[in-house]
Amino acid sequence: MKQIPLILTFLLPAFFCFGQKEHLEPAKAFNPDDSTQYGKYYSKIKEYNDEVNTLLYSEFSQKPYARYTCIPAFRAEYAFSVERINGKNYVISNRFSEYYWYALVENRKDSVKLNTKKTEINNELYLKIGKLFELLTEQTKEKERIFTTLPDGTIMEQVEISCDGETYTFTTTDKNGEIRTGTTWSPRKNSMLARLVKICDDLCSIEIENNIFQTNIMKEIEILINDFKK
Repeated sequence: MKQIPLILTFLLPAFFCFGQKEHLEPAKAFNPDDSTQYGKYYSKIKEYNDEVNTLLYSEFSQKPYARYTCIPAFRAEYAFSVERINGKNYVISNRFSEYYWYALVENRKDSVKLNTKKTEINNELYLKIGKLFELLTEQTKEKERIFTTLPDGTIMEQVEISCDGETYTFTTTDKNGEIRTGTTWSPRKNSMLARLVKICDDLCSIEIENNIFQTNIMKEIEILINDFKK
């Protein structure tokens, strides 16, 4: 049986739009024993992911209703969680004061501060956000694998490696109590996933209860839900 070599394709955001599908992909688990994935950088990446998640998700529910995380390249990481506390609904957002990865590799992570905001939202917006995240994670699926057969019969698999851009993660808890997570990377401009990111960024930056803002964002969510269902 022929082995399948890999063609590694390094992608920049400007070129990533080709062939991108309008759905989330499953979050990839990092295996600290798999030295072939990230070589000598693996342990630092694992440390980074563990620390970022622990800090960004502080005060967030262990079983998220709707949780959004942005891991950018070269700027501060941030996340929000939609929570119901004592009968009221809130968007709780956490954002680092600077890019945590740089602080980690420079051995000054203690200098990074976590800025937290907590904003009350109405029940209708709370429910629509939950509906959107539920739909997103239900539609999550693996990216299609691409193979090429060379003249000598060798089968090559094309593997895309992101070397820049931003990773967005969406997490919710399904009706069976299982945590469901999907991700996307630097979605192309004006795509449904780009609209999704904008909605979540708007929610993350909300500072005061504003009925007009909440009404407008509910309309955007409803339109996006209908588009994802098509």
